Amino acid sequence: MTIPQLHMYDLKTGEYTGSRDATQRPNGEYILEATGATPVALPADIPAGHIARWTGDAWETVEDHRQHMDERGRKEGGTQYWLPGDTWRSEPRYTEELGPLPDDALLTKPERPLDEYKADKRREVAAGYTAALTATLTMPAANPSAVEVATEAALLAAGDAAGLEYVQSILSARRDELFALVDGAASREDLERIEIAYPA
Repeated sequence: MTIPQLHMYDLKTGEYTGSRDATQRPNGEYILEATGATPVALPADIPAGHIARWTGDAWETVEDHRQHMDERGRKEGGTQYWLPGDTWRSEPRYTEELGPLPDDALLTKPERPLDEYKADKRREVAAGYTAALTATLTMPAANPSAVEVATEAALLAAGDAAGLEYVQSILSARRDELFALVDGAASREDLERIEIAYPA
């Protein structure tokens, strides 16, 4: 004779927690009523990402997006999601409840806005301009100090003002050209293709 099974469930969530053999009385009858358990058979098919939940009358299958504890008590798994208004800096959210995610949940992390990438690239362009001007004024010094740069600029301005203006105009024109490319970029890939280079 087959021993009847009792299917146990969490008293708070109703989620299936396991099955066990029914206890047998001395007269041979099986005890089929127990707190947190039912003899009602589990659903034949429980899809991946779902669990069986006892409703009080029957089993149903529900989505389960929660994280679970591993053997060391650390949370793992679960479905990451974001909500409208979250940014690329927002940490992923995880639900603590059984059932579907919120209707407006986003399963992909919001992307960093193109304007922020453009601001980074503009800083690279400006730094390149400063480095090119510094290199022009202080050749052959490898790491000139701010004082050396200022001194060389003053000497060049005093000795060859037109030369300093010419160098600045060439480098400024290139900087403005690069700024225009950055401003016109339509994607992150466009920005990555912009090479920060100044005339030597």
